[in-house]
Amino acid sequence: MEIQYIPVDKIVLDERNPRIAHTTEPLRGGANQDFISLALGYSAPEDEDRGPATTYSSLKASIRAHQGLISPIIVTPRDDDTYLVIEGNTRVAIYRELSTENAPGNWATIPAIVQLDLNEEGEHAIRLQAHLVGPRPWRPYAKAKYLHDLYVLNKLSITQILDFCGGSARRREIEEYIEAYKDMQAYYMPLIKDAPPDYSRFSAFVELQKPQIKQGIARAGFTLDDFARWVDDSKVYPLNTVRQLPRILSHAEGRKQFLSHDAREALKVLEQPSSNAVIKTASLEQLASGFTAKLRSLSWSEVQSLMEDREGSQAQSLIDCFEELRVLVKQLEHEVDV
Repeated sequence: MEIQYIPVDKIVLDERNPRIAHTTEPLRGGANQDFISLALGYSAPEDEDRGPATTYSSLKASIRAHQGLISPIIVTPRDDDTYLVIEGNTRVAIYRELSTENAPGNWATIPAIVQLDLNEEGEHAIRLQAHLVGPRPWRPYAKAKYLHDLYVLNKLSITQILDFCGGSARRREIEEYIEAYKDMQAYYMPLIKDAPPDYSRFSAFVELQKPQIKQGIARAGFTLDDFARWVDDSKVYPLNTVRQLPRILSHAEGRKQFLSHDAREALKVLEQPSSNAVIKTASLEQLASGFTAKLRSLSWSEVQSLMEDREGSQAQSLIDCFEELRVLVKQLEHEVDV
């Protein structure tokens, strides 16, 4: 497909861009181009260790260093001789910033693929392929909102959404994101009222969709309103501890520690040291070395077994261990950076 060089001043950023739709939709009269540019910077894909600002800055630094783009944007012509961005809004915003900063390079035109007569379904296909299963994912809440709107407002079936993704997405993941979005809108958003939402809490509502979590909460006599309050009060932290709630709430002392403190304190009660004398007396270094050796010796059949039973106790134990290690490693790296 032919790449054209389009004048940047003829390009219109899309306020419907799913990455920022949750930010622009509440604005009366729509969002202007400057607001969209600011929102794109804030809503850039998150780097797990540094957050969205660093990833945006890294992309900007890369474009500055190369004095241009490696991948062209995708636009569609409008009736007023301008072009609407379908894919690449953030890159256009960066071009405008670099032009304003008089950075070395030609920022007046940008490489683009022009899609003529692009219908709404074509737009959805481009966005989903690039950001749901592609190399430039949206932040989870933005992804969920887009999937929800396609499913609920646009009346697309899950099968149609999967077709747009080229079959690369998992049905279960799409269904979880849609249901998680519904639950967050129903229980968390009314709770915070006029306070700015913390969209990072969305992953707790994704975990809520895992098997038996809602049933475990209800069985213990609590509601999803209670769950939303726990999320808002940071009682479930790290957020993956949501999946431990049925265990915590069914254990008298664990439940007491959770309601008084948080899930971490509750899990300390549930996960008492092993009665195995060797494990009980082993140092952290010995345990880490042993665990690493065990992982390296896993056979392919053992890995396949874990993949086939992602919700099983072994897989969940590994995921829990990973999350705890990730938090600790981030703290260690932070201290080194300081």
